[in-house]
Amino acid sequence: MEAEPEVMELYDLPFSDLLRLSSDSALPSPTNGDQSRLECISASIMEALGPSGPGLLSISGVPFASSLRRSLLPLALHLSLLNPKDRASLLKRHGLGSDVPLKKPDRSVSSFASLLKYQGESVLDQVQDIDFTSNSEEIAHNFGLSEHNDSEFDHLGDTFEKLGRCMMELGVRLARVCDNVMRITELEKSIIHSGSAKGRLIHYHSMLDGLILKEAIKRVGLKNRSKKSPAFNEICKEKSTVADLWQQWHYDYGIFTVLTSPLFLSSTVEGEHLVSKESPPPMGHSCLQLFDNRKKRIVLVKCQPDSFIIQVGEAADVLSGGKLRSTLHAVCKPMGLTGDVSRETFVVFLQPSWDKVLHCHGFSLDPDEEVRSGDELADIHSKIPPLSARLRDGMTFAEFSRETTKQYYGGSGIQSKR
Repeated sequence: MEAEPEVMELYDLPFSDLLRLSSDSALPSPTNGDQSRLECISASIMEALGPSGPGLLSISGVPFASSLRRSLLPLALHLSLLNPKDRASLLKRHGLGSDVPLKKPDRSVSSFASLLKYQGESVLDQVQDIDFTSNSEEIAHNFGLSEHNDSEFDHLGDTFEKLGRCMMELGVRLARVCDNVMRITELEKSIIHSGSAKGRLIHYHSMLDGLILKEAIKRVGLKNRSKKSPAFNEICKEKSTVADLWQQWHYDYGIFTVLTSPLFLSSTVEGEHLVSKESPPPMGHSCLQLFDNRKKRIVLVKCQPDSFIIQVGEAADVLSGGKLRSTLHAVCKPMGLTGDVSRETFVVFLQPSWDKVLHCHGFSLDPDEEVRSGDELADIHSKIPPLSARLRDGMTFAEFSRETTKQYYGGSGIQSKR
């Protein structure tokens, strides 16, 4: 049996400290002791996000994060298992779309996306707590074999936008802190000039989801549908004996990626309904795994349940002149995971405007090339197109984005499913 990678707990930045470090408003002058503490925090942030760190950190204590997260994330599972006609209508009504194919029943991921506009003003002190029906401990919903319940999706678009704008603000504030330490203005200015960010509500499918979707396809067009549930529950209680991936290894190519801590749901089939309840993180970690450049090995990320994760993208590597380091990461299905457990998360991608010109002279685009060629984990790096092959000095971000997508997923791309 394969050994599990080491679990790493992220450096955690309390929101109150982020607020103090990034505030535009006049604050009381800090005492000598407080000033020293804030300088230590700034140094810890740069260590976590720089070449000697993992390239990401967590932020805890964000106002209203818990209720917004618990309201939105379960809807990713519900949307993924709706019949296509109902889902298309629902997404259109709430201003959402999908950026992955949703026709294959054996897909590993479903994603629902929308463009979020950056408004400029702080939203973290404006969000009102809402009592959503989906906050209940146990959630029952139809899974594509009958009509869906409109009420559970009443706040979908509103919650998507509220949580997305909160997460955008976290990224902008962290960019401001990094800019101040590095004595540049590139990161925050580039995010704000872009004026928008992409939000993605993501459902990582369980084995049970695939069985349900295949059964739903079989039943389409049948007049007399059986009310008896297949033996899905028994099949999915078996634990996996090998590790697998929900999402393949890659670098994000924007500035910052802001993620909610994931929500894990354990589901059972009861008649025509799927009943889901929150499940503890499998093996105590988030299923997000990184390649640790310091130790030259894979590590699994552990974070607080209601925290946010912010990780560095390749555009931040370039804009910071190599002072920040992007994160090579994947989403794993660990050994011992039962087939009834799914993973839900919400992600906001902060990037420069499409016409932003990227200059990469003065630092190495592939500082870890020796790992790519000589390490026992070279097979991972063989799936990653080198940054030097995707970026040329003077490229716009749009050109870099197109070339990156092409080399990862295009017809002859390294990770294309041809």
